[in-house]
Order: sequence, then structure tokens, then C-alpha cells
Amino acid sequence: MKIEHVSCKGYRIPPSIPWEDATNKVQWLEIIVVELKTDTGLTGTGISYTVDVGGKAIVALLEEYLAHLVIGMNPLHYEEIWYKLQRQSRRLGLGVNSMAIAAIDIAVWDVMGKHYGQPLYKLLGGAREQIPAYISEINLRSDDTIEKLLERVDSYMEQGYRTVKIKIGKPDIEEDVERITKVQERLGKDGRVLVDLNQKLSSVDSIALLSKLDDLNLGWIEEPLLFHDVHAHKLLKSRLKTPIALGESLHSKHQVLEYLKADAVDYVQADVAFVGGITEWLKIAHMSNAFGKLVAPHFMMELSLHLLCGVQNSYMLENVTGGSFSELGILDIPITVENATGVPSQLPGHGIVLNRQQLSQYEIREHAASTFVGGSK
Repeated sequence: MKIEHVSCKGYRIPPSIPWEDATNKVQWLEIIVVELKTDTGLTGTGISYTVDVGGKAIVALLEEYLAHLVIGMNPLHYEEIWYKLQRQSRRLGLGVNSMAIAAIDIAVWDVMGKHYGQPLYKLLGGAREQIPAYISEINLRSDDTIEKLLERVDSYMEQGYRTVKIKIGKPDIEEDVERITKVQERLGKDGRVLVDLNQKLSSVDSIALLSKLDDLNLGWIEEPLLFHDVHAHKLLKSRLKTPIALGESLHSKHQVLEYLKADAVDYVQADVAFVGGITEWLKIAHMSNAFGKLVAPHFMMELSLHLLCGVQNSYMLENVTGGSFSELGILDIPITVENATGVPSQLPGHGIVLNRQQLSQYEIREHAASTFVGGSK
């Protein structure tokens, strides 16, 4: 079997509800879709994405360079393909090239699943048939009240959720404490609250501020500091009893390894699109297991379902409000979480069947003027 053709398109899709956290107000998701065709008639779909910026750069990198490199290669040889793409793009650093490689790599694994007639999670190890999920909010708008927050929590509980992640990072941390404690009260003794700072704090003030949260019995504190500061995370983790979660802003197993070696992370949140696809994510998962850490991949719910059900050291599935492919309206076959439990598609491959007609309205046209205004705080 050989790869005969690779095509790529980019789409700009706003979240189905407004997204805002402590450091950014999101305008749109840029979703990159790769179609990989083989000489046997099998096709694979690969998906990557960015938040707000960089989608056109990834599409250009794929179209002008990377797609041509895999023509004639056997898609069953996923390691050979991944290594070739990484070697040819390594001088770009880490980031855009990893996200581009991911789109091809995910398409390759989709082809493999179809070739072997197996859903993706079984190719990855088949550790379980389902995975518990938590709800994940991106809602830290200035006009959001505690009353509105608790109304949303009530709706999550009606859907079966008992673990909820909320954004924090208010100007006064006492506001965060109040929001956390009110949500905990609403969830009850069987509930759990996770919090996410989106890298807002500096290493100077993090210990003093987060010590105010340390007796709240939180499930984790996510991305408290800038993603590249391993030493600061190590110091913070040594001073807190609350677990630290991070990894969505890392782009390789080597970056994750530095955190593991430093004992600077408790839950590893590597994003399959950001680290270069399934091939690299699987290595990160197994490496994390060797250090006794659980994995809780960031976003990409439809793919993360397979990843979590494939490996042994899984924690929970993140279901981001307003960001699933079903909520975005771009699937032919909906993939949803029922009663706070995710069950992966049983179709061969990853089972993500995109609605091309719906997607077409969001396509990034080559010469279209960008209306991006920027939302960083």
C-alpha cells in the first residue's frame, strides 16, 4: 500500500459559545484537515488546529513541503513517516511544524485502522472500552456572576458530571476562592473541582497566591506558570500539596520529559495535535507511565477518547463546552459524551466523519483578508 495523494484545507470556526480565560479572549479555532489517499482506495482524515493564529501557516507548510514528502510511502510505516517529516522540518523549531506533522500522522493512523478493520483505541492498546469525563469551561468574562456559574454547574450535574473545571485568575484571588467554594458546595461531597490559570502567574507571586487555594481540596491546578519554566513549576510543586497539571503548551516528548525528570508535574495533558500526532502522543503516554503519572490529554475530545481508552495510565476525558466537533456542527456522525462517560467510535480508524458541506462555509480562502483583532490580555 502506498500514499498517492495528500490534500489540505484550513477552516476558521468560532466556538459555539464565547470563550474567555485569564489571559485570552478567543476569536476562533483554526482547524486544519488533511485527506490522505492510498493506491488501495483507503483514505484517512487527519486533523490539527490552532487557537486564533497560525492556521494558514500550517496549511502552507503542509501544501508546499510536507505533503510531498510522504507520496509513495507505506502508511502502515507510521514511524518512518513521522521521523521523515520531523527531520525535514526540525530547523523550524517546535510548534508550527509539530502541529502540521500531526495532521498527516493522524490521517496515517486513520488509514491503519481502516486497513486492519479496527477502531483506533484498539490499535493503541485497547486498555478500556470507556472513560469518565469532566466538563471544562472557558468562561472568565467580567460580566459572569457566581449565580450564572452555579446555574451552569446545575446543568452539568443534570448531565451526570461530578468533576468540573473552571477558569480562575481574577484580579483578586479571593474572588477565585469564592467561586471555587461555591461550586464545591453545589457539587457536593462526591464532586471535584479542577482549576485552570492559563499561565497567568509569575514565578515570583505564584507560591504566595496559590497557597490560598491549597486547603480547598482541588483536583488540580492547571498551567499556573509560563509553559517553558520547568524550574519554577518544580519549586511550586514542592511547596503545594495540590497536584499540578500541564502539557497542553508543550510540543514534544523531550519537553514533557524535562518536567517528568524534574518531578514538576502530576497530570500530563499533552495535546495530540500540538505534539505531532498520535505517534508522538503515544510515546509521551508510555513515558509518563514509567514515571507513575496519569495522562489527561487537552481538548480534541473525539481523538482523546481513543487515546485514553488505548493506554493504561489514563485519567479523565476533557469535554470543553462549546468546542467539541459536534457542538461546532461539523460532524456527519455525532460523537458525544453521555452521563459523563466517553465511549470511542467503533468504526475502523478514528471514526471522525466530517460534514464537508458544513465545513465549507468556514474555509480560509487564500487571499481573504483576516479579521483577527487579537484577544490576549
